[in-house]
Amino acid sequence: MNQAFNLRHPAHPSGWAASLGLRYAPRRGRTAIVERQHFGPLAVQRPFYPEVNGTCHTYLLHPPAGIVGGDNLALALDLDDDARALVTTPGANRWYYTDHRPAFMTQIARLSDGACLEWLPQETLLFNGADARLNSRIELNGDARYFGWEIVCLGRPACGETFAQGKLDFRLELWRGARLLLRERMCGEGIPPGLRGYAAFMTLIVSGANPEALGLARNVCAGRGQTLSASTLIGDLLICRGLANDCAPLTKLARQLWTELRPHLLGRSASAPRIWRT
Repeated sequence: MNQAFNLRHPAHPSGWAASLGLRYAPRRGRTAIVERQHFGPLAVQRPFYPEVNGTCHTYLLHPPAGIVGGDNLALALDLDDDARALVTTPGANRWYYTDHRPAFMTQIARLSDGACLEWLPQETLLFNGADARLNSRIELNGDARYFGWEIVCLGRPACGETFAQGKLDFRLELWRGARLLLRERMCGEGIPPGLRGYAAFMTLIVSGANPEALGLARNVCAGRGQTLSASTLIGDLLICRGLANDCAPLTKLARQLWTELRPHLLGRSASAPRIWRT
């Protein structure tokens, strides 16, 4: 069995232990989920196919509707050669007050030659007092492509809640074969100084980019009064970042970037998941 499915499920008396492993492969002109293994409250709805090229739109479900102290969740996505998957969530992911117990989420994606993964979850909300540990790793092989984002809000600005007692430790690695392309870490207590007092931040990463894509991204970012945003090109990685007082303008920015960049970089027009309209 593929390594993605050899996940541990550590028992924890004070929280959920859950894992989900999915393997995607081309079947009869479209990408299908050909192997699935889950443990605990982490699952997917049936796949959707709104695009003529057979991209598999997948909605991740976490029935408890939030992550609390003691939870330990793991997600593994494996894409065979030439598989195409778009993965999103039906709503915001919430990390609640932990009562001094950290909560863990591990995400790993392994893409074979010619595969393409679009990782487009809705926003992540960290409540005051959360202790969130997120570890993400993307492994690209051959000419596999990745288009992904994370949109995070610290506290709940709409109701005046700050992230004064919260903790976070978010780690990201992106590899192509044995070569490390990107490694990032954001950690600390409260709102990190690097956010300049903003409560929400976005990071969008696209592989296989070029200077023209950078120009498109900068045009999208320009003139957005509710966000502080910028784009850069490191090798063939396009990295777009944004800061705002809440998630709404960053979500709008990320979706606009995806709409403009997808035809240029992935060769197909944007087909928004219908769950985004509910």
